[in-house]
Amino acid sequence: MRRSNRLTVHHRVAITAVCGLALLVPALPMGAPDMYAIATTPLDQQREVAISVRGESGRAPRLGFAEFVITGADADLRTAAGTVSQVLYDDLEFEREFAMIARTASSKIPATSAEALPYATWNEVGADLVLVGNASRTDATLTVEVRIMNVERKASVFGKRYACTMRDPRYCAHTIADEVHKELFQLDGVARTKLAFASDRDGERLGGTIEERSIKEIYISDYDGGRQLRLTPHRSLNIAPSWSPDNRYLAYTSYTSGFPDIVLHSIYEARAATRPARGTPNAQNYLPAFSPDGTRIAFASSRTGNFEIYTMRIDGSDLRQLTSHPGIDNAPTWSPNSQQIAFTSERSGQSHLFIMSADGGPVTRLPTGGGKVDRPTWSPAPFNYVAYSAEVPGGNQIRMIELGTNKITNLSDAFQGNNESPSVAPNGRHIAFVTTQWGKEHIVIIGRDGKLERRVTTTGNNKYPSWSHR
Repeated sequence: MRRSNRLTVHHRVAITAVCGLALLVPALPMGAPDMYAIATTPLDQQREVAISVRGESGRAPRLGFAEFVITGADADLRTAAGTVSQVLYDDLEFEREFAMIARTASSKIPATSAEALPYATWNEVGADLVLVGNASRTDATLTVEVRIMNVERKASVFGKRYACTMRDPRYCAHTIADEVHKELFQLDGVARTKLAFASDRDGERLGGTIEERSIKEIYISDYDGGRQLRLTPHRSLNIAPSWSPDNRYLAYTSYTSGFPDIVLHSIYEARAATRPARGTPNAQNYLPAFSPDGTRIAFASSRTGNFEIYTMRIDGSDLRQLTSHPGIDNAPTWSPNSQQIAFTSERSGQSHLFIMSADGGPVTRLPTGGGKVDRPTWSPAPFNYVAYSAEVPGGNQIRMIELGTNKITNLSDAFQGNNESPSVAPNGRHIAFVTTQWGKEHIVIIGRDGKLERRVTTTGNNKYPSWSHR
């Protein structure tokens, strides 16, 4: 279990420099082309230093964010450095391990190197720690040096040099943020993760009546909504994407054949999309979900005349029917160990939430707090909860049930209108979902405490968010 972000006891984090070069995770989701790789080098042969912040009233350490020192007058470098600085600030603020000092206050302090840091001035604005950065470039390589200095001890507690590409300063910042969270808090951050979702933003129209007669394509973005890119070119209805565990594939429901079927799409390789469930007008397939071990896909299918839950290997072989009931079964989601599946079913009247073993064993109904439920998503380990949407007067609400205790929490009380389709972050701390808070359907991210952390989309109608894996 991760450490609390409230420092009621000492945070003690030892940072010891190691010589040599280390290759980090690729810039896009795991499995992306090597061209996105970032190299890091520890800065200094520093002695072991420990952060020791006594939490007054349980507060998080207050982090000041110095303006980056930019070596060179290159306009492109200044633009890239500005991007790294702002995205890094936002990434560190997102996880709430630090209490970030507002940039309006810190921007008044002149940019300087770590060696010349005006500790007294930073102490006056309340900083426990100060992040100091330096940016330079050589041809297409952007080099960013980052140190985090302890104001009281006047010593570095984090220091690394990052060799990034000038083409992707955002991911350079995401990488730094994830490393800071990992080394200082043993936290797996989500800065390098992605969101997939369906959107009608292109304004294309279908002639039919399904899904508001809109053409929806699948899009991919950074977790924070940056770099929103269209993945599919189908000019049809495409919904409900699901990431493979290695983040190299998306499975989604597509109407390109004139009826709903599951499409498997390779993100980084020029491979033709496949239809592993081999649907027909009489065997329609919906809502795929990859198992966490990557071996199978669960989905809902009407191939027996009624919607039941099935699983198959990713190539479509070894098809298994798990449920058999007159009530409609739908929306499967896997447990973190791939041993169980939660799903919705109308077998008890209106749609409720159920759990069964992944081989179709006995079915158990879960309490959900009332109202029809839809789109459950199981949290990753070590958390053990299922987020789902539940019908309430005037729309839907996002709820969470903690398995084991059956404690139910309403997460979207602060949002007006309709709230649905939750997707849990790979570290279990955040939930993306769709809301009509601003009129159209937009994707937002909240924490497990229900606090708003990020609005992801601002254009068109956007549905079915799916969070990539680490």
